[in-house]
Amino acid sequence: MIDSRISEKDKKFLRIALNLARRNVGLTGKNPSVGCIITYGDIILGRGNTQFNGRPHAEVMAIKQASEHFLYKKNKRKIKNINVYITLEPCAHETTSPSCAKEIIKFGANRVIYLKTDPDNRTNGKGKYLMEEAGIECFEAKIYEPENADVLKGYLKQKKTGLPYVTLKIGSSLNGKIATKSGESKWITNSLCRKRVQLLRSENDGILIGKNSVIIDNPRLNLRDEFEVIGNKPVFILDTNFKLSSIEGLTLFDKLERERIYIITSKKPKNMSIKSSCFLKGVNIKNVKSDLGFLNIKEVLKIVSKMGVNRLMVEGGASVWTSFLKTGYFDEIVMFTGSKIINDSALSCFNDFLPPDTRLGDFPNLTLTSLQNWKDDIEARWEVRS
Repeated sequence: MIDSRISEKDKKFLRIALNLARRNVGLTGKNPSVGCIITYGDIILGRGNTQFNGRPHAEVMAIKQASEHFLYKKNKRKIKNINVYITLEPCAHETTSPSCAKEIIKFGANRVIYLKTDPDNRTNGKGKYLMEEAGIECFEAKIYEPENADVLKGYLKQKKTGLPYVTLKIGSSLNGKIATKSGESKWITNSLCRKRVQLLRSENDGILIGKNSVIIDNPRLNLRDEFEVIGNKPVFILDTNFKLSSIEGLTLFDKLERERIYIITSKKPKNMSIKSSCFLKGVNIKNVKSDLGFLNIKEVLKIVSKMGVNRLMVEGGASVWTSFLKTGYFDEIVMFTGSKIINDSALSCFNDFLPPDTRLGDFPNLTLTSLQNWKDDIEARWEVRS
């Protein structure tokens, strides 16, 4: 049931705030992407969203714009009926700048409506308390919950588990093959799907890939075309036995800033001078224990999380996707299916991950959340059932 305090006008402004929040998903670092609208009656005075790398916050951006509005300047001392609409409870904690709750109090507001209480222990209801103590009507609106959860899913997962939200991005043929027997994979899906992948990269804070895919496919993993202005995301390469230390000439190391590349391995370099070699100079090397030749996925995700990644896209290949599938450390699969059918001897997107005699009911079931076609190819999004 929708709160009786919420009008149709409130719902409209909350929807605008939500659309603002969606714009910067994947660009705000550890901080969530939040949207904020400030109104005077029916008039929008200011709007804002969380900026690149998380600062300034959405509320600060909206207040700055609203403060310059002629209606606010004209009626500053007697203005009433100011509403603030936010997708997440304004923060109560102070770091390098005042809390957003205090900034709203300072600006002056009659009413604050937000879509979700902030799970951060430094806020989590404290922002609401500060504003109510200042005489502002303040409450959480129980609407647009699925849409807002989709925007905040990386942040919410991080606060709940300490791990990033993980998306397995797969491109395959109609029969689930990701490359021919000889390793050829360009291109199984069409150019529209590849453009869509650029958007997905922009919406995630980091990219993870296995060393076999780096060696065989020699990918760039950079943001291109209209997404180039965003800047490249950090790339995490799983390399259990540190084979990349003896391979040169990979495009990835020329296209990305070296300090944004992380090689995660179970091997500690015997000769530390390898770090300063021409090929690996500036690259970060992280160590994780291995089990039966595979890196511990949970420990990998802890490293990724420490680097400020709330949303992680896993780009392959088959052994990496299988490791995430087997351990259960993934939240969704985005599957791009091309119109080709490839021989059964070709490489499949998943290896065996359960014993051969496993019953059908014991294999994982996913929920289809979206489905769209790009000419003859299909994009399907599947989420883990809760």
